[in-house]
Amino acid sequence: MLSIVAAAFLAAAAPAAAQNAPAPKPILTTIDKVPMVELYDGGGGLPYLGSTTSYNAGDWEGALRTYHDSGVYLNQVAQIDTLAQRAIDKGDRHYRVQYKHARAAAKHGNGHDGHGGGHGGGHMPRKPAIVLDIDETSLSNYSAINADNFTFGTNSQGEATNEVGVAIPSTLALYKDAIARGVAVFFITGRGEASRPHTEHNLIAQGFDKWSAVVLKPAGSTLSTVAYKSGARADIEKQGFEIVANIGDQYSDLAGGHADAAYKLANPFYFLP
Repeated sequence: MLSIVAAAFLAAAAPAAAQNAPAPKPILTTIDKVPMVELYDGGGGLPYLGSTTSYNAGDWEGALRTYHDSGVYLNQVAQIDTLAQRAIDKGDRHYRVQYKHARAAAKHGNGHDGHGGGHGGGHMPRKPAIVLDIDETSLSNYSAINADNFTFGTNSQGEATNEVGVAIPSTLALYKDAIARGVAVFFITGRGEASRPHTEHNLIAQGFDKWSAVVLKPAGSTLSTVAYKSGARADIEKQGFEIVANIGDQYSDLAGGHADAAYKLANPFYFLP
């Protein structure tokens, strides 16, 4: 039987629990057969409505401002970034073990016949890499989004040229950890090639100052986001890298494979097919 104190505690706690849904937690699902980590409310994004065109969240202005200004937004992003960072660290450790074994096998194979031949020349592992989207993944353009009342207005259209992006703290921490470990970092963005000078300058100004490549969409490209970004990841793999984490705020950043795991960050401000 419950004690009087325990019963009183549960009675007091029950109404609060019933009145508020619990904050969403990370779950493991898949996207195009690639493991994907997101929040169980759909990644903290706008609902998927089967649309083939973009839509914005302008009808929900007050709630969205509270969501951002209260810190819930960055907290949700940080939950997924933290899991991604752990995976990156694990991938780096795995690579170093494999590399050490491959070097030892190569040395052993070359050390018996005196001719640099022999058996068991170590097969070198692919180098670990991560892929980061830019907008609402690495850089927050919330000032432009807010100024446009959550529509794709003039401020949002000029966000690259105006270099309004501010580093998302948890993604910047993940990035710095990867760089410190020697993990290759590739940015793949839907921004057009013409925006390269402003895009790179904004990244550098916000602390993202080293990378293996910043991939922007070629002028005149008619590829969908999924086809363009998955193709860019395939090109990275062809260079001898293993993408241990692909991180973005849109499903179109993550679909199409060519990554060990995908990490979907919250973005309730807009949807891009």
